[in-house]
Amino acid sequence: MLSSGRLRGRRPLAIATAGTLLLALVTMTGASRSSEPSSAAVSAPVSSPTVYAPVTGRPNGAELVRMLGARAAETLAPNSGRIGALVAIPRGARAEDYGLESVAPGIGRLRATPAKIDAFGLAHPELRIEVAPPLHPLLDRVGQWVQTTAARNERGADGKGVMVGVADTGLDVTHPDMIDENGHSRVAWMLDLSLQPLRVHADLEKKFGITDDGGNVTAGAVLSGDMIDELLADIASGKCDEKTSGKKCAPSDEIGHGTHVAGIAASRGADGRYVGMAPAADIVFVRVTRSKGDGIENDDLVRAVQFMFDRADAEKRPMVVNLSLGSDFGPHDGTFMWEQTIASYVGPDHPGHAIVAAAGNSGSIVETPIHQSVRVTDGATMRVPVQTFGADSGSVQIWVTLREGADLKIGLDGPDGTWIDPVAIGHQNGKNTNDYNAGVIYGTDLPSSPIPSGSRGGVVVWTGKWPTGKYYVTLEGTGMAELYLQGLGDAGMGSDREASFANGVREGTINLPATHPSIIGVGCTVNRPRWTSIAGADVGLNVPVLDLAGGLPTSSSPRTRELTDGEVCWFSSAGPTATGVPKPEIAAPGALVVSAMSRSALPGTPGSVFTNPSCPTTRTGKADERCLQIDVNHGIAVGTSMSSPVVAGVVALLLQKDPTLNQEQILALLQAGAHRFRGMSPFSDQSSPGEVDALGALDALDQMHDPKLYLPHASQSWLTLSSDFVPADGSTPVTAIVELRTEDGQHRGDFFDKNRLQPVLKVDGKPVDTLPEMVRRGPGVYFFAWKPPAGLGGSLATFGATFDGVPIVESKTVPIATDRWNAAYPSHASGSGCSVHVPASSGPERGALLAAISLAGVVVTRRRARSSKRA
Repeated sequence: MLSSGRLRGRRPLAIATAGTLLLALVTMTGASRSSEPSSAAVSAPVSSPTVYAPVTGRPNGAELVRMLGARAAETLAPNSGRIGALVAIPRGARAEDYGLESVAPGIGRLRATPAKIDAFGLAHPELRIEVAPPLHPLLDRVGQWVQTTAARNERGADGKGVMVGVADTGLDVTHPDMIDENGHSRVAWMLDLSLQPLRVHADLEKKFGITDDGGNVTAGAVLSGDMIDELLADIASGKCDEKTSGKKCAPSDEIGHGTHVAGIAASRGADGRYVGMAPAADIVFVRVTRSKGDGIENDDLVRAVQFMFDRADAEKRPMVVNLSLGSDFGPHDGTFMWEQTIASYVGPDHPGHAIVAAAGNSGSIVETPIHQSVRVTDGATMRVPVQTFGADSGSVQIWVTLREGADLKIGLDGPDGTWIDPVAIGHQNGKNTNDYNAGVIYGTDLPSSPIPSGSRGGVVVWTGKWPTGKYYVTLEGTGMAELYLQGLGDAGMGSDREASFANGVREGTINLPATHPSIIGVGCTVNRPRWTSIAGADVGLNVPVLDLAGGLPTSSSPRTRELTDGEVCWFSSAGPTATGVPKPEIAAPGALVVSAMSRSALPGTPGSVFTNPSCPTTRTGKADERCLQIDVNHGIAVGTSMSSPVVAGVVALLLQKDPTLNQEQILALLQAGAHRFRGMSPFSDQSSPGEVDALGALDALDQMHDPKLYLPHASQSWLTLSSDFVPADGSTPVTAIVELRTEDGQHRGDFFDKNRLQPVLKVDGKPVDTLPEMVRRGPGVYFFAWKPPAGLGGSLATFGATFDGVPIVESKTVPIATDRWNAAYPSHASGSGCSVHVPASSGPERGALLAAISLAGVVVTRRRARSSKRA
């Protein structure tokens, strides 16, 4: 029988904690700088008349802990009371020199109480301490689409000998799909942060568990496969019975997300159905939720990745780690230390290590307009509108990332006028009233800046009680900026008063950590458009209809449509990153995937991904809440969370054939093996080069090991772009990826003289003076990148490729424009505000459209299974 860890308090939503980090900076103006300020100093609003004052404090370090005072543990580590922080170590020094644990080159970990973190910060003011916002989970026929079934039957590729690591909400180890044909657990190792230590593997629990001030492990049980087998035997014999005892007999998953994800990657398919991508692989699982909620602390994700690779290295086996979780909050350029720490476990120096991550579910500009991309012209003021419906207790935080060459000031206007005049980089300012507090922090060199080193940008935030109306982030200067919004409390996503940009931009919405250049981000395609529930209900999804450019909802009927097989998911987050890195790198089926359902997350269970209040009636007209349940042991879910483990499973097949492959080689093989999308893929920034294909990737691996001449054929080859427009200021490149296939489509075009393949790049039909270099990534995969010179705004750029002077792929033509909006709607551009201007005739107000979509049956909830509709 297992005991839950002694976790204090209720775990807040990850997004709420992220907001608290920034809220502190605007409520602490004038607060005591002692290590233990009073709670009144922390939480009381300013009682004086409205004033403009500098925002003080460090939202990402010891200063934040100091300002939060008695609330620090509750806010940053409510379950354990010990905060996990990352510390940047100076060149030439070691983490151990400061009494820290080394987690990556140049990065140390500090796990301590608020008082000790405060003391460490005072003792080492020269060190950067990062406390990053936490994460959320991101939410049959897949094997047919990606050909893992054929790979298993024809190539014997089943993942045997490989470890698949999953960090998620939990794992139901009693599920039949997690038990092999001999009755043994498929789980080789498990770290469960919701359980008390078992002290069988005390050294591992000490290293990876949650400890108190005295170094005692208070939570984090490590279980080997043999230990799980003993628990299963106790359950089978009746020695432990959860129904009669009311206690947990084995690790479980109350949310159901982790069990579903693990099943997609490596389910055995106990009943002969719903077999995972790598059914013979061993599973290493880390439950990163400490309680029944789905909030995930970044430090726990770091420890999870450490634990999984530690176990694989100890057994000298290759491993692929799947991360079906992420966050919208951050610079979206890979500069957060927690992203860098995770990415440090893969690369040329780490053969046999791979990490894939869900791209995110923030790509729908109708449902989740959380991103804006704007161009500011010299002498003008850009006002980026944020629509809110007021709040009694809430907050809005907006991360502003500057593109290369941008020189901007950042400010904030409220419905009643200017709140904070635009400030230059290296400055901060705030406004405090009895009802609300607001602040702008701009630049990485400020002692109070949350902006990580190596990133350029600022943060705008307001919190408390504020009136309904439009608010504006004001930008002055010149250049492009990317803005990312999160609402909290009354203004949170999914609430009836949620805050959002008045209109969104799909491009650049990849979630962290998939934004990191070294982590393979996975986009989503539709696995099936409809399904039949366990109760016999015929269920499907309706999705919003956009105009041809994809920037606005349609103004004509119908405003929704049914899904189609194989299309790119409407919600899948889009690239490229803020620095122009092409994302996602690959796509896989993720919409409506059937997989294992946890015994603790049955429909109707609070918090379960399979609980849905909008289930349609059955064929006989009866109400039934089980529309997301397929049979006794399986449920259906949708999201890039489901796509990522598909790719992780395919990576396991590659590592089975060659355990020495590194992350770069694996990326090349995934893209080399990809096939064209089975359905619509209207937007380049959302698509990736294609859908993952196990047989294709294995063929590419054969060609990597035994290069042979295969000539490409135009009928089977294609080109994709990283963006649907070219930034006219040259701040970020557009990348063209060329996929070459033989005439029969079975092999990659490769091993020919490189001069036979040439890029095509034209501006308004005329070849550019200097062609970019065509670079080989792997068998049959080539790419080239281009930044335009000044003065080409308003022109059209054509990308293509020739082989022996003849077109080998269909070319693509996109606009060269100041920003995404100007590219799609040049006739609506007006001054410097064109990026956010919506013509009056473009369609209904966003609120009205959302109501229509809700009536159509699509629930706007990210990172969870979305609601269904009866046809």
